[in-house]
Amino acid sequence: MSSPAPKSPEQSDKSRKYDRQIRLWGEHGQALLESSTICLLNATALGCEVLKSLVLPGIGGFTIVDGSIVTEDDLGINFFLDASSVGQSKARACMQLLEELNTDVNGDFVDESVDWVLTNRPAFFDTFDVVIASNLNEKALRGLSERLWEANIPFIYCRSLGFFGSIRLQIKEHCVIESHPDNRQYDLRLEHPFPALQKHLMNTEVTSKVPWLLVLNKFFQIWKEKNNGHVPTNYKQKMQLRELIRAAMTADEENYEEAIKAVNTSLGGGQVPSSIKTIFDDNACTNLNKQSSPFWIITKAMKEFVENDNNGLLPLPGVLPDMTADTEPYIKLQNMYRQQALHDADNVYRKCQKYLKELSLPEDTISEKTVRLFCREASGLAVIRGTKISDENAKSSNIFSFVDDLEIQGTLAEHYVALRAYERFVSECGNVPGECYVENDVKELKTVASKMISDWGVHATISDDLIHEICRYGGSEIHSISAFIGGCVAQEVIKIVTKQYIPIDNTFIYNAITSETATFKL
Repeated sequence: MSSPAPKSPEQSDKSRKYDRQIRLWGEHGQALLESSTICLLNATALGCEVLKSLVLPGIGGFTIVDGSIVTEDDLGINFFLDASSVGQSKARACMQLLEELNTDVNGDFVDESVDWVLTNRPAFFDTFDVVIASNLNEKALRGLSERLWEANIPFIYCRSLGFFGSIRLQIKEHCVIESHPDNRQYDLRLEHPFPALQKHLMNTEVTSKVPWLLVLNKFFQIWKEKNNGHVPTNYKQKMQLRELIRAAMTADEENYEEAIKAVNTSLGGGQVPSSIKTIFDDNACTNLNKQSSPFWIITKAMKEFVENDNNGLLPLPGVLPDMTADTEPYIKLQNMYRQQALHDADNVYRKCQKYLKELSLPEDTISEKTVRLFCREASGLAVIRGTKISDENAKSSNIFSFVDDLEIQGTLAEHYVALRAYERFVSECGNVPGECYVENDVKELKTVASKMISDWGVHATISDDLIHEICRYGGSEIHSISAFIGGCVAQEVIKIVTKQYIPIDNTFIYNAITSETATFKL
């Protein structure tokens, strides 16, 4: 038999270079990452830390927009500047040093301010997959938020101020197929075996050499007979099933031990979780149109399959955990699950083709490979719908749910309000609070914060200590804080680009003084 063709040096080199991250998001996730282009607005220490953590794993390219010149003060906080950079374009200097981190990544720069680009080249942002910004005043932030929302481009605004940091994600709709849940349960269908599995379970003798799934099924059926056909659902019932298996052991049979351990994670497979029911009932699923994304078309097809063809059960993922057993029975069982998973996915794929035809969309809009992945991950699908940053002042904003009539002092909600007040101060006063006169600016920032809260129509106050702390920073960044927040932002960008894992929804606050974090949906 001929051996497979060896991989080309280029393929093997790239696989070795990115091996550890490919184990997280796969070759398909890496391909999406390598084709992505990212825009950074303002080359702050935080912004450069974000790009560092994106250039290293191999994004396709990045562009830095910053119209400022490097000063000596910048050298103390930004590791991507050196003494020779002073007096040069900050965007160009940071771009050059960041490019050195990974020769696979292409860098570019625009030596103009964010305000200038927004005013004179608003379509500039339309080619990027994600836009990241830091150190904006409120006016620029609102204008950018509106423009990117209109263009349907994900936008992340991040701050690093002294010992405080924050991240705000703005995204219209983000659909996740591969959510990678922390506690994944294997879908084995012991309660509702498909015909081939049913026949195999009935005709196979349970010995110490068979996979633990057969052991578990044997005693699962015995337990059901003793309990009027009911399935063990609570802790007490599952303990009874475990003891039933343990009592039948005659030696140290590994497959029996594995069956005992698997009781908690091997039952209940195929049921439609409440989160998936919500997605099935979503208007985007029930009312398809020509603008519907492949995600919603496949979801509609899968919903039809579940309700009409599969007795209310999700498609079979077809993935088995490792089991101690002889090779032949394990491979036979594995192939059985794979074949049934392919059968279910093929059924869903045919329904997708039906919907594509009804919508007059090309047949190749959805591939069989995509449907198989979708069916495999069906129980973990997720949909996030975001809000505009520029709407946070509107009366309908969720901000009021955690600010109004609450004692926010001492909470991270207070830090969010204080950081918003900081940005308004910069817009209204034209300088950073504490940059020259800390005590004078404390009073002014307190006034700005009180007026902002009053404009929201809520009843809350910010502590004098927090106001003083913000002014004491004088707009400065601490590199360790920027590095931490930068890593967090890069992680969210990778989630968005690879369409894997679930991003924050939608505001993250960090207080390094107390080592506290919190997430709010605004």
